[in-house]
Amino acid sequence: MSNVFEQALDAGDPKRLLIFGAIAEAGSIGGAARVLGWSQPALSQHMNALEKDLGVTLFDRTPRGIVLTTAGQLTRIRANDIATSVTGLRGDLAKAFGLGGRNVRIAGFPSFVVGPLAAALGTLESTSGAPGADTVHHHSYEVTEAEPPEALALLEVGDIDVAFLFHHEDEEAPRLPGHDTVDLGADHLDLLVPERWNRAGQIRQLNDVADLPWIMGCVRCRSTAERLCRRTGFEPRTRHITDNPGAIQSLVSNGLGVALLPRSARRYSQVAGIDPIILDEAGARRVTAMIPEGLMSTSEVTDLLDALRVVEVTDVAPASGQSGGTVDDERIQSR
Repeated sequence: MSNVFEQALDAGDPKRLLIFGAIAEAGSIGGAARVLGWSQPALSQHMNALEKDLGVTLFDRTPRGIVLTTAGQLTRIRANDIATSVTGLRGDLAKAFGLGGRNVRIAGFPSFVVGPLAAALGTLESTSGAPGADTVHHHSYEVTEAEPPEALALLEVGDIDVAFLFHHEDEEAPRLPGHDTVDLGADHLDLLVPERWNRAGQIRQLNDVADLPWIMGCVRCRSTAERLCRRTGFEPRTRHITDNPGAIQSLVSNGLGVALLPRSARRYSQVAGIDPIILDEAGARRVTAMIPEGLMSTSEVTDLLDALRVVEVTDVAPASGQSGGTVDDERIQSR
């Protein structure tokens, strides 16, 4: 092995030098932990090991953060050199071979994955390198289906980079330290009833189906439906439970019950024989993206959010059915 590489390896783990650079830039271990999405104890362990390898003290801890020693200031310069070199390599490879610089790991709930997310990713793929395109995208995305609690847990431990979540508008929005939340708009809930049950158009409100059997979705969706029914004055009689939007529609279509379903779940896959009814009292769920602060400004994330702004979370209104109120045309927007 070349002497230069042997000496470099003996001087310390390059990854730890990059972590030190991030700490120096943030001004504290806690600040760097929030940006990187790591735990503070993990960063402290890396710094203890780096100082042991180098044989110097890199910084002093104070109540207001860290103060670099002379050795730390010199090490920061070298850490910046390494970061610049690695970033330059990514750029060179992307230009020469069309490779993306980052693989973004995404988790989202099923109806969002098969609907707006798939459409947005398809838009990015179709415009990548297309003749006349203003921007060439060489991004890589890895998608996993997960309900909001599971997606949030994956994000917290660093197994994914972006989590797409939902919560009903009467619930508190989820929060995670060191992460930004982007509101992606409203996904209205519609009451689905078999067409043959509503030929006279008598079903207009939630309490009109108080005596009918119900088909419930995932745990969170079921909790919302039950809460809305109780608020109206009745306890829903659950006959079937499935978290598959297509299965819910099929069961309703065959006259096995009624259901509350987000409008986006029917946008890309609709089953015939269903009368979707707009209910103001059902409200909507808010769709959000939760992203680590350090990734918010990356091109992979900003391009994905831009693509999502082009597609709608939900249609203006169902194709048929009785309206219990007005529906706003809400497009995905960043707030």
